[in-house]
Amino acid sequence: MILTEQGVVDAVKAWMNDNGFVDVKAVVVGRRGYDIEGTSAQTGEHWLIEAKGGSHAGEDSSSRAWMGVGAAFLMTAGWRYQPDLAGKRFAIAVPDSRWFNIHVGRIEEPLRVLGISVFRVSETGHVTFIENHPATPSVSTVDAALQPG
Repeated sequence: MILTEQGVVDAVKAWMNDNGFVDVKAVVVGRRGYDIEGTSAQTGEHWLIEAKGGSHAGEDSSSRAWMGVGAAFLMTAGWRYQPDLAGKRFAIAVPDSRWFNIHVGRIEEPLRVLGISVFRVSETGHVTFIENHPATPSVSTVDAALQPG
C-alpha cells in the first residue's frame, strides 16, 4: 500500500535523524510551513523538503502522482530562487511507487540542474536518497550566454 504524505514525512524525518541531521522538524500534514527541515551536522547545510504522498485509499494512480510530483517540483524550484533562501538545500520526498517513479523520472534532469534532491520512500518506510548538488554558474558562463551569437 502506497504511503500517504504523513507516512512519507515520518519516514524522511526518521531517516534524517538517523543520518547525521540535527534540529530536524516536520509539520503535521495539512499545516503551513516546510514539510521537513533539518541541518546536516557534517556540512552545516540547512535542508527544506516538500513531501507528497498517495491517497488514503492506498492506490497508486498516475493522476495523483503527477499532481504530487508537479506540485513538489514547482514549490522547490520556486524556493531555489528566493533571495531569503539563498544557500539552503532543497529536496522533494515522495513514495517509491510505480507512478511516482515514472513522474519523477520525467524531471530527473531539471532536478539535477536545479540541485533539488529526491527522497523516495517505500511502503515499508525504507528511504532511498538521491542527492543533486546545486550548480552555480560562473560569471563567465553567464556572460557568455548573454553574448550575441
